[in-house]
Amino acid sequence: MNKKIYSVSELSALIKRIFDQHSILSGLWVRGEITNFKRHSSGHLYFSLKDQTSVIRAVMFKGRASSLKFTPRDGLDCLLRGYVSLYPKETSLQFYVEEIVPAGIGLQSIALAELKEKLQKKGYFARERKKPLPLLPKGIGVVSSAVGAAIRDISRVVRRRYPGMPVILYPTLVQGEKAAETVAEGISILNTRDDLDIIIVARGGGSSEDLSVFNAEQVADAVFNSVKPVVSAIGHEIDFTITDLVADVRAATPSMAGELVVPVKADLLQMLRKQRERLYNLINARLNKEKMRITYLAETRIIKRPDRWLDKYRDEVHKKEERLNLHLKNLLNDAKYNLASLTGKLDSLSPLATLARGYSICKDEKGSILTDTKQIALQEKIDIQLYSGCLKCAILEKED
Repeated sequence: MNKKIYSVSELSALIKRIFDQHSILSGLWVRGEITNFKRHSSGHLYFSLKDQTSVIRAVMFKGRASSLKFTPRDGLDCLLRGYVSLYPKETSLQFYVEEIVPAGIGLQSIALAELKEKLQKKGYFARERKKPLPLLPKGIGVVSSAVGAAIRDISRVVRRRYPGMPVILYPTLVQGEKAAETVAEGISILNTRDDLDIIIVARGGGSSEDLSVFNAEQVADAVFNSVKPVVSAIGHEIDFTITDLVADVRAATPSMAGELVVPVKADLLQMLRKQRERLYNLINARLNKEKMRITYLAETRIIKRPDRWLDKYRDEVHKKEERLNLHLKNLLNDAKYNLASLTGKLDSLSPLATLARGYSICKDEKGSILTDTKQIALQEKIDIQLYSGCLKCAILEKED
């Protein structure tokens, strides 16, 4: 058992902390009847909520209360979103209200808000996944009622802006139990056609109940998974549905959708004419510039008298030729001098020069040079090489 003794303030703070950390009490919806309603001069709203058996105090601070689109009053059955906490000074339980909706439309609003939150977390509304509309589509697919004003308005605007543009209708229900299924089916089937580049999901104006099909998760999934860009054109400008949030582009009305998906054909043709004229002028200007350049070059001295232009290069070539010949002559003289010098040295070392002075070379029959009488025997034949000619002799006598 905890032996600590708490002060009243500590106990109050402990209880408040427990309430604030509770997973359910920190954010929930409550249905009840407003009673003891008071609007403080500060702008805060103070009241109680009751049902058949219980009452709880409630407060809605000025910042939240200023966004209310109606005035709460005693006896009003409402759905309220907020959290339960403790008012520390009096240690009293209070419901801190962040949103109030009348109970009649409240259940639908809560379901719609929960679906929006779910799709928001899944990235259905993210700007970065929005696909751009093609400048000039091959064709336009429309998911809408075959008998409604929406398809007539879209077709009329498209024909006016771009005559001949194909508009393919996938007829669907736009309200009722099977409507969401047929709209989703239409989006999926039009995605399979190669002759279409864009899809419009359209419906004329109506009450919030009439437009509820376009708040269905099934339709939101089909729009999100569409490969082709989707334009929503649902209701009037003030109407806003989940399909509008998921679509790549929202048109305020079906007629506006027709304006968005196709350009004005006449404007395109006018633009092409201007571009063609501009291109023609650019080409013409370039041709004239090149003609002037060719004319100028044709009048220059180089083109008219190319031989004069070549004269200076001929002179340079002639001078370089003379220098080259002189250089070659010097190289040849140096080579002749070196050759004569080497020849003289070679002659001084040549055996033929020695033979010319009266000397001879003796060889045995094998060709070996004789330098000693012991290398040869009597009667053996030898060869004697003279400066001019050779003698074949026999040894008759030897002297040491």
